[in-house]
Amino acid sequence: MQQNFTVTCAIPRTGRTFENFLAKLKLLGVDKQEINKILDISKKSKSMSRTNFQEASKFLIESLQEMPCFGLFIDRKRNKRPYRIGFLGYEWLINEVLVRVEGEEPHNGSSLMRLDEIDCAVVGLDELLTMTQYYLRNPTLVTKWGMYNYNIDKPTGIRIAGSAQLTRYNSVLDCEVQDMVGFFLIAKSKNTPKPKHTDDFLTHLSTYGNRVFVKGRYVEIVKTAYPNLKVVSVEDVEDAVMQAESGSVGLEIVQTGNTLRRKGLVLYGAPLFLSESLYVVNYNRYLKNDSLQKFVNTLNPVGYFEDEHIKQFALWYLALEKNLGDSWINKPSITELFCDPQDSENGLRPYRLQTRYWQPDDFYKQNEAKDLIAQAKVKLQSYYSKYNLEQKIL
Repeated sequence: MQQNFTVTCAIPRTGRTFENFLAKLKLLGVDKQEINKILDISKKSKSMSRTNFQEASKFLIESLQEMPCFGLFIDRKRNKRPYRIGFLGYEWLINEVLVRVEGEEPHNGSSLMRLDEIDCAVVGLDELLTMTQYYLRNPTLVTKWGMYNYNIDKPTGIRIAGSAQLTRYNSVLDCEVQDMVGFFLIAKSKNTPKPKHTDDFLTHLSTYGNRVFVKGRYVEIVKTAYPNLKVVSVEDVEDAVMQAESGSVGLEIVQTGNTLRRKGLVLYGAPLFLSESLYVVNYNRYLKNDSLQKFVNTLNPVGYFEDEHIKQFALWYLALEKNLGDSWINKPSITELFCDPQDSENGLRPYRLQTRYWQPDDFYKQNEAKDLIAQAKVKLQSYYSKYNLEQKIL
């Protein structure tokens, strides 16, 4: 056997991030017809999943005749755990670099990076924190992805190169909006009085023993931040909150707020952390592999304080705000949610791919970092006001 590809990149085998990344490949010169065939088959895969292996295999065989890049996997997000087809792998020439793109469970990108088995991956900060808390000096301080590399405290090659800037059509704003999400507190009633800040409320719950429902994969993150919290692991946080006694709450990843609105739930305060699709790279391999360096540069990871990232943050916040209305209780301002001055002390400082280890250094002038945060907030408020005015005119 001969290996022709020089770079390996893991992505989710199904779902929004998978679809968004493949759509971005079209912009990098990848065959659009191939991408469209893959996306069409993937969109059918959920309805064609079966608990019977032979029945599920029929759709797999049909799909392989169209595009030889799929395989069967067990969809563990569904109660019946059916067999479903998902993206297995395919090789594309991207800017003269032959890349093997491999489909995995979303959190496995971090695991494979930790095991030194892939070069790079498309991973959300939530998935990264779930799998790599061990390497961070204090994971509770990593509330934005720009803090992650700074807080690495144990030997590992895992580094965030930057935002993948993966976007998707948003019906509220009628435009493309980046796949940003927040890990928010959600509740059943608008009328229950609550402290002003999310942290205060979670501390209150820790003291008085109310249950907090959390999806299994995020239980350890929550327990690390709030060790006295009465955490209950569930498959569906929204349904658990709806069926529970008054006063019970949940912690859940929220992107658009559509599900919350449909189920009559409310969002509370600021999220514990913000997440989005990121390019995560094995830095040790990056230093030795010219093809990997070229591929990462082609992907063009975007920094936290770059103009395009600020614009997309304004759009995401505005879309969530408009969609939820007064169902977002104790809503933080957009600038407060983006960052605050103390974030620079926790590592939210600028760095580039040329920066050693992609880590902002403590010798970096923190006053300059704080000035940059202040400038970013001014830009953010300006973009938010502009987009909000445009929406009112429409």
